[in-house]
Formats: sequence, structure tokens, C-alpha cells
Amino acid sequence: MSHRVQDGIDAAARARRGNTGPWHPILAAVEDEPGVWRMVSPLGECYGVIRMLEIGGERGYRAVTWAARSADRELIGYYRTLRTAARETHLHHVRSHSRAGSANGR
Repeated sequence: MSHRVQDGIDAAARARRGNTGPWHPILAAVEDEPGVWRMVSPLGECYGVIRMLEIGGERGYRAVTWAARSADRELIGYYRTLRTAARETHLHHVRSHSRAGSANGR
């Protein structure tokens, strides 16, 4: 990557103003080992695992729900970017806290 000095100056100015941009689920990703991220809630609970992999010469990411045993994990999907994998894992987690159907139960 190539960065300009001005990029750092601009980022520092945004941080001083408190304008660091919107939160994104990738901020919940904790890389414990190279190429493996745990999605962690603000309470410290793991709710997903993202693993970088290569299939047929293409690199991507596999996202699954978290469970103590690997066999108990549920596939969420395969993605081309870590950012998308984190977003979809987070949305899966959020959706798991609600019932299917409309708000009024119809």
C-alpha cells in the first residue's frame, strides 16, 4: 500500500473532531492467528469464526457460527472480502436474536 503524509494528517484531524466514521462489524473481528478471525460481541462472547482460504487459486473467506466443537458450527457463507464476511456474520448473529415473521407476529 502507498500512503501519503496528508492521509495521516487528515485521519488525525478526523479523530480530534470525533469523526472517525461509522462503526462496521469488522471492528468486532479479533485475529487470534494469521488468517482466522473470531467475531466477538461487546460482552466478550464469540459469535462467529471467519477463516481465510484459497479454493481453485482464488482467495476468499469462509464464515461460520461459533460453537465449541467445530462439528457444531453452521456455515454462514463464502465471501471475497473480509469486510463482507464480517458484515454477514454480524447480521446472522443479530437475526438469530429475533423470531421470523412480521413485528406483530402475523
